[in-house]
Amino acid sequence: MKKLQRRSRVLALLICFLPTSVLTLYAQSPYTFFQENGKMGLKNKSGKILITPRYDKLGWSDGSDLSTDDVIGYQQGQLWGLVSLSNKRVTAAKYYSLRAVHRGLIIASLKGRFSNLLFYGTINSKGQTIIDFQNQSLEVDHDLLILSEKRNNQRYYGLYNQSNQELLPKQYHHIQHLHRDLFSYTDTLGYTGVIHRNGSIKLPPELDSLSLLNEEYIKTYRTGKEGLLDAQGQVILPPLYKTIIDKYNYVPFAQYEIKDTTDQVLNTWSADSIQWIGDRFIAIYTNGWMDVKNSQNETIYEGRQPLRVRAFKEHLILQRPNRSDIISPSEHSFSQMSFDSIKVDTHYLFGYSDHAWNIYNNFGRQLNEKSIEDILPESNNLIPVQRNGYWGYLDHRGNTAITYKYDEVTPFVGQIARVKYLGYQQLINQFGEVVGEASYDSIWVKNNNTAVTRSRSRTDILNNNGAALFQTYNTLAPHTMGYLEVTENNKIGLVNHRGKTLFHPEYDYISDLIQDKFIILKRGNEIAVSYKDGSYLIPFTSRFEDILDISEGMLSIQKNGKYGFINFDQELHIAHRYDSVGVFSGQLAPVKLNGHWGFVSPKEELLIQPNLDSVSHFSNHMSIVKREDHYGIYNDQGELKVAIEYDAIRRTSHQLFVVKQAQKYGLFDAGGQKILGPSYDRIAETHNGLFIVRRRGKEGLMNERGMYVIPLKYKQIAELSPGRFLCQVILE
Repeated sequence: MKKLQRRSRVLALLICFLPTSVLTLYAQSPYTFFQENGKMGLKNKSGKILITPRYDKLGWSDGSDLSTDDVIGYQQGQLWGLVSLSNKRVTAAKYYSLRAVHRGLIIASLKGRFSNLLFYGTINSKGQTIIDFQNQSLEVDHDLLILSEKRNNQRYYGLYNQSNQELLPKQYHHIQHLHRDLFSYTDTLGYTGVIHRNGSIKLPPELDSLSLLNEEYIKTYRTGKEGLLDAQGQVILPPLYKTIIDKYNYVPFAQYEIKDTTDQVLNTWSADSIQWIGDRFIAIYTNGWMDVKNSQNETIYEGRQPLRVRAFKEHLILQRPNRSDIISPSEHSFSQMSFDSIKVDTHYLFGYSDHAWNIYNNFGRQLNEKSIEDILPESNNLIPVQRNGYWGYLDHRGNTAITYKYDEVTPFVGQIARVKYLGYQQLINQFGEVVGEASYDSIWVKNNNTAVTRSRSRTDILNNNGAALFQTYNTLAPHTMGYLEVTENNKIGLVNHRGKTLFHPEYDYISDLIQDKFIILKRGNEIAVSYKDGSYLIPFTSRFEDILDISEGMLSIQKNGKYGFINFDQELHIAHRYDSVGVFSGQLAPVKLNGHWGFVSPKEELLIQPNLDSVSHFSNHMSIVKREDHYGIYNDQGELKVAIEYDAIRRTSHQLFVVKQAQKYGLFDAGGQKILGPSYDRIAETHNGLFIVRRRGKEGLMNERGMYVIPLKYKQIAELSPGRFLCQVILE
């Protein structure tokens, strides 16, 4: 008996929470349908006829057959009406559908007067219209009605109660039940809000989305940040957090400050990371969301993070899997344009859509009038484009400069370009005229307005008019002065970029240009030093086995297997008694003796004894030296400026020195004076010669004198752009 009572209470409790429309399914119908002569009627349990058999069908258009509020639907032909259980027609058969939801609520549809569209409304059991028939859809959700109208080919949704009281007007993109007494609604811009079933707005449409955390809480999302609502729609936590676990446990975003070198705060952000884009935009990333702002701190873009973001002058380009969008200042016609693909170069933007390319200048004006199949960026002045399978060139106004007739083209380099026409490789100028011969086997256009061509076994250097500056049947190889001419038997000559022969191909070795003045040449057992104009500093001689380098009026030479120095008059200045030598810088040159390095003066004074394992050339009068795995610094006067006691030393771009000792870093100035002792975990140079330093888990920014320009208090500092630094705040 107790078990039965307990089961009855559970069943009663469950029934209390079921909607009325479901309860009707559990009610046993006291009526019986019957047919006579193909028509349907209705009897009660006693067999008394309640509705005479004169209808094609009794019940509802959704297939259910239970009455509601002593009425039931009937069908005559294709239309439906209402009839009472006392056999009285309540309405004519004029509806295309009738569906009883529960007592007093019947959803009906009518056919439009001027179209075949159905329009939905509600009627009561007396056949009275409660909600007008002007809706293209009508759905019941937890005793509220979601209605929609179509305007300008777009559906707009509203929320009403069953008495036709408007809770939300029909102007929203989407409405749905959220949780318990709460509904979410999304406006036409895609922002979501929350409304209670009693019509009170809990949140205006300012969220990106919502999700149910559990039975008690709802997560809110705005620009990649999470917040929390309770089941009544009250804000527990605003959408400011990276992750919310529950009401009491949440993860904040990293806090950033953007500062300049005067320690002024330019902006503050909460984000996963921040990136500088070009020199105009800053991107703030939060949970896969990206907010891009311009230099005036105005939002240019806000949305899901694209695959790639870049800048083209004052325009922002967002690359997605299947399209690229351009966001521009409002005065530009680029504003909010989309393409399947985008290319850019220094002057133009190329957009691909509808199987064609278009060319735009910086102001968003389309230059080409006709469609383009393909395009090559980074051309000088003229733009290579393809139409109808052939290539030509457009000028900067979008007009045809060189007609479409080529099988292949290259961008112009200077005033010439390589093209392929009817199978022939040719060189053309910017008027489309062929320069040089009618065909070459290969063409290399150089950036000095010349080209190297090859026809069978002959190689030519041509100017921009196609005139041959130099011709040879030998091979040409790149050289700092122009080209090395190499014969079949590996003899070498030198030709400058303009085709002038500096040295005929009769040498075994020709060096690169030294100090922008000198060239070392070798021929057999003879060696010479030439100026770059081809005249000789030292004519060919066999006095020396090798000449290694030239510096400070001295030449390092090899003789009898040993090394020393001579002056420009070939006078021996430092005897050839060393195992190896470097070059002079200031008053010293490195020399190697008995396996160790030291430094010698032009007077052959060993100012630094050869007891070093390695040395660097002097730069800004300073040399980094190594002895027994430790490093120090000498100046070119032979003075030890930094003791040989450090694990590593590196020179900065501004000629300062970062030293490392026992995994800690310090800093010395260009003259070897200590700025910072080795007590820092990190010292990193910035573009403008400042230093990001880390100590005891905190980072700051120092100048070259060791003074803080941004205090040592941040979790991390990164150089965002020259003069701007991203400082991550340490959260307590």
